[in-house]
Amino acid sequence: MVNHSPGSMGGPLSTYIEGFREALNDRGYAESRIRQLTVLARRLDRWLQHKGLDVASLDDCELHVFLDALSAETSKRTPTAASFTFLLEYLRTAGATPWPAASTEPANPEQAVIDGFGHYLIVERGLGARSIASYEKTAGSFVAWLDGSAKTLQSMDASDVITFAMDVYSAQKSLHAKKELTGLRSFLRWAYLEDLTERSWADVVPSAAGHGTNLPKGLTQKEVDALLATCDRGTVTGLRNYAMLVLMSRLGLRAGEVSALLLKDVDWRAGEILVRGKGSCQEKLPLPHDVGSVLVDYLRHGRPPGWGNAMFLKLYAPLKGITSGDVVNVVLVAAQRAGIPGACAHRLRHTAGTQLLRAGSSLAEVGQVLRHRSPASTALYAKVDDASLRGLALPWPQTAP
Repeated sequence: MVNHSPGSMGGPLSTYIEGFREALNDRGYAESRIRQLTVLARRLDRWLQHKGLDVASLDDCELHVFLDALSAETSKRTPTAASFTFLLEYLRTAGATPWPAASTEPANPEQAVIDGFGHYLIVERGLGARSIASYEKTAGSFVAWLDGSAKTLQSMDASDVITFAMDVYSAQKSLHAKKELTGLRSFLRWAYLEDLTERSWADVVPSAAGHGTNLPKGLTQKEVDALLATCDRGTVTGLRNYAMLVLMSRLGLRAGEVSALLLKDVDWRAGEILVRGKGSCQEKLPLPHDVGSVLVDYLRHGRPPGWGNAMFLKLYAPLKGITSGDVVNVVLVAAQRAGIPGACAHRLRHTAGTQLLRAGSSLAEVGQVLRHRSPASTALYAKVDDASLRGLALPWPQTAP
């Protein structure tokens, strides 16, 4: 039996342990967690030394052999491979341990089609990562469905497209169905351009029925104030969340645009903020004084110094930039605490648009702030401009006495 208990390090990892500790500290790990991960590294070091292995021999396979040996020697809970993720990353970055070899197996024809479609979405369409993943998933489902129906892109016809689309619509809620059908149309257009189909079948994809008023559903100022009041600005978490909510409700930033903000994106002298929007578009917006003050408060008292270029960081180690999903969750939690059912990140964007309109801004100005590509998107806000619409209403016909 190998003694895996942590002792003095004299194995192949001994020269890397101090650098590993410093790297953990730089990532924002607590001292208690650093001690835990260091102990695991010392256990692994003793095992490698006993097996006569050098650090270059440490790969995922050897790590699992080590974990199996630990598990066989005790009935207590043993660490998993996830506990060694950062250690392996550190050793590989330092050049001590080789990176896993990339797979050389050729992709199957179906996957090659999906990869080509994904490349088109990136290079030609400039879509964001989430949209690309959604479109690729729909395309993959369609290609797999054709294969299961003994059909190909060349042999399919309109009935196949309609049948698949109806299956999608019946299995999904209306909003999700619209997204999937949009992805299907995009894939079919691309397939025709690449001569993968005999004709463009995009036009035969049915549309999902829309239910609702199609009105931008913004929050009232009272609701916005209640949402912001849920943030305790005496804490790091509250300062960060407050700043994100203000950016969305005042400037109409999307969740993905908030998560993509970098420290360098704010030009404090010019009073501007660079927004990385949909489709790799970058546009500058004026930074109002009150919004800038909120950001300054967060940067001075809520954001740890250093830690990369991301404006907003995760709250727990390893410290790194937040994701759009983190932003969405912040809004949902705040809305739940404020007692505002149905409030989401995009409703804050609608809130910014409706407030601008009611403050006297024109539709063109609203479209510029919200960075709409099409005037039709901005035109929806005309429906909530009660004051302007009231002047267009015809008087109710009077009945004769």
